Amino acid sequence: MQFKWALLGLLVVFVALGGVTPVPIWGQTSSTFPFTLQGGSLPLCWFYGVSFSATQGQQITFQWAENLSSAGPVSMDFYIVPASSFHLRWYCQQGPEYVYWTDGAYGTANWAAPFSSGYSALLVNYGYYPISGTISITAPNGTVSAIPLGPSTVPRQLCYGQNC
Repeated sequence: MQFKWALLGLLVVFVALGGVTPVPIWGQTSSTFPFTLQGGSLPLCWFYGVSFSATQGQQITFQWAENLSSAGPVSMDFYIVPASSFHLRWYCQQGPEYVYWTDGAYGTANWAAPFSSGYSALLVNYGYYPISGTISITAPNGTVSAIPLGPSTVPRQLCYGQNC
């Protein structure tokens, strides 16, 4: 069952990628992407991402913020993951294999790419309340092309045995 959820999530991402074009970001220009994430449930949680490529040492600034809601601020996890690990199976509780992580309802991450590669910046809603907001990317010393990913789901690892 979990495998089906993972495949469904990947299918949604691939469909979303098929209909978008990269947004070039140069210098102090910032690209902002709005997102809406449903609240999680027992079998899954929601994420929104932005895919981009960076060269080794390239500085990139990410900012994210929620719109105010009746639930108050809801903390999200923010990950930067190599593109190769984005497609690996991961669960809500553990998160993906990442090169950067922090959390909060809003925040700023000043990040330098450890190696030249494709990456994804992910906001994950582990909570049960829906969230909407924006994520923006600024590349002060170069060009970055960003493509929105999602929203999509990730399965929760359900465990019913003694070793849970």
